[in-house]
Order: sequence, then C-alpha cells, then structure tokens
Amino acid sequence: MKIWFPFSATICQEEYFYISICPEADIICKGNTIEEAIENLKKEVEKFLGKELSQGFSKITFY
Repeated sequence: MKIWFPFSATICQEEYFYISICPEADIICKGNTIEEAIENLKKEVEKFLGKELSQGFSKITFY
C-alpha cells in the first residue's frame, strides 16, 4: 500500500536569491533561481523522508 502525503513549497525572493520552505517537514533551502530553490528543497525533503518524492510538491506558492 502506498501512502501519499502532500508536501507544499513556498518560494520567496530575497535580494539576490530565492528561499524555499516546506512547512510540513520544517525545511528551508535557498537557490540562485526559482528552479534551483525548488530542486534543493526537493532533495532535502527526500532526505527527510528517506525516499524519493515521486509526486513532487502538491502546491507551490510564490510571494
């Protein structure tokens, strides 16, 4: 049986980089681009879970 837990990502722009936050896992990352910030966050969430985040983020919010 597969259990799917929806992880969300919130992205905000700082002066020279982007901050990505996954509140469900209490993880914060950064990147030089939006894509890099999301990818870094995905990698850290996968470390937290101990497995691949196959469905990606259920919701991505930008502010």
